[in-house]
Amino acid sequence: MTENQDKTVDRRRLLRRAGTVAAGVAGSTVVGAAVAGPAQAAPGDPVLQGSTNSSGAATTILTSTAAGPTLRLANPAIISEDGLDLARPSLQLAPSGDYLHQDSQPGSIGMDNYGNLQVVAGQYNGEALVDYVHTSGNSNRIVPIIPQRVIDTRSAAGRERIINRSSTTLDSTGRLREGQTIHLDLTDFVFFGDAVFGNITVTTTAAPGFARVFPYGSGPISVSTINFQANQSLSNAFMSGIGFDADYISVFANKTTHIILDVVAFVIGIGAVNPAYLPFSSGARTAEALADRTARRAAKAKQESPSWR
Repeated sequence: MTENQDKTVDRRRLLRRAGTVAAGVAGSTVVGAAVAGPAQAAPGDPVLQGSTNSSGAATTILTSTAAGPTLRLANPAIISEDGLDLARPSLQLAPSGDYLHQDSQPGSIGMDNYGNLQVVAGQYNGEALVDYVHTSGNSNRIVPIIPQRVIDTRSAAGRERIINRSSTTLDSTGRLREGQTIHLDLTDFVFFGDAVFGNITVTTTAAPGFARVFPYGSGPISVSTINFQANQSLSNAFMSGIGFDADYISVFANKTTHIILDVVAFVIGIGAVNPAYLPFSSGARTAEALADRTARRAAKAKQESPSWR
């Protein structure tokens, strides 16, 4: 594995979180000049910019009757690194506790010690109704694409995405050999994918048997995605996880058969789908096209409502 591949794997492991996972960074040290003690501002005193302020147990309230936002925070500092423009944050929530207290008022927002955002959506019987804010770290979404063919072992071109194609895994006509597993590269379509929806077809089957689709790198499993008879052409829909360390899936057949595999949607969290395959784009999606689409949907939602509402 190359150094760049090592970095990609490390990044994937760092970014992907399933549910609530406690995480910490050890050995991090910030070296700098000594920091003076915080400036104390008693309730009623002005906030001292550029200093640490303490209001004790009092709540600071900002009220405005302007048409614009009551509070606007901006940090225009941009750092260019590895071809990316990295923005400095304009707001930081200090992680604290495991859960927002039950006497928190509706609209309260906090971050727990595990990096999850929590919001109080309302109250019931005098207690806060605390919800988690969905982020790419603790949730995912299904992204449909224009259906794409990943492999078709009946032709040499259709076998290009098989990363371990050889005379061991495939016979002279390209069929997946009995008892062999092939690994399929999905990086043309998705980056850091979690799962994939698709359709598998078997044809020119040598004998009664089965095939299964499963996440790349997973351990032994005893399931079938599709069962077939000899000399049969048959299809079945499937959903499979994607490999943790790479955007690959695997296909096993216990009897020799041609394999055709199409994909129709991906499940992603921190990742992304290649915008060229999104159904609302005839080509690569641009930021302007996305903004226009968002604006059109917002305008339509404001003017109309569904028949069932």
